[in-house]
Amino acid sequence: MPRATIHELRRSGVSQEDIELAKATQAAQRRNGAPVQSIAVLVGAALPRQRPNPNPPTDLTDRALRRRGAYDQAALLADQQALQESSPERALKARQAATTLKELSASNQIEFDFFGGNVSIAFQYQDAVTERLFEAAPTPTKAKEAGMILWSICRHLSWQSYECSKTAADLCEITRTDKAQMARALDLLEQVGAIRRVKRGRTKIITVTPEGAFRGNVNTHAQAVERYRLDVIEGGKSDSEK
Repeated sequence: MPRATIHELRRSGVSQEDIELAKATQAAQRRNGAPVQSIAVLVGAALPRQRPNPNPPTDLTDRALRRRGAYDQAALLADQQALQESSPERALKARQAATTLKELSASNQIEFDFFGGNVSIAFQYQDAVTERLFEAAPTPTKAKEAGMILWSICRHLSWQSYECSKTAADLCEITRTDKAQMARALDLLEQVGAIRRVKRGRTKIITVTPEGAFRGNVNTHAQAVERYRLDVIEGGKSDSEK
């Protein structure tokens, strides 16, 4: 009973002396700027209220780390290592390194890193694919699902390339999609010409025409388009053609 009245405390057997001592403790807490506990807590008649941890444990799962930039990841790991060092000198150096890495981190920007390799997507490509998906998909929901997966594919295009750097399994994790749904969505995207899948050994590489989506230096765009034409359209067979 953290909000018990003085009368209730007396009825429960708390002495006046303990109550006065609790009041004095409260006065000292106010003077020191510390959180003021209730009299019931100070005399042991109630448990203190649990306060949220101001420093919750850091989430170090792979998924959480991927949300951070490379410098942020390195800074976090340096901070964590500093906590494990037995040598104060080594711990200090680790924290200093973490501070430097945080200063380099892209998270110091307002929100987005426009020059960090963003993908340019042609409006015609986006419009045409969207229209074809709604025409070919069994339901609008399936069309929207395939569209969402396509933009994730475009998001992970390799630099100066037409290849997605993620496999279908990677995309399942990124988009929170199960394997069966992913397979159907990729089949639909290939059916409407949004992507092509090319076998390399046991791996199926997902490709997107650079005319529709491109990540890289615009001065090499023409070469990337030509490579796609030679390697994928003319030199290779798509997954649907095999």
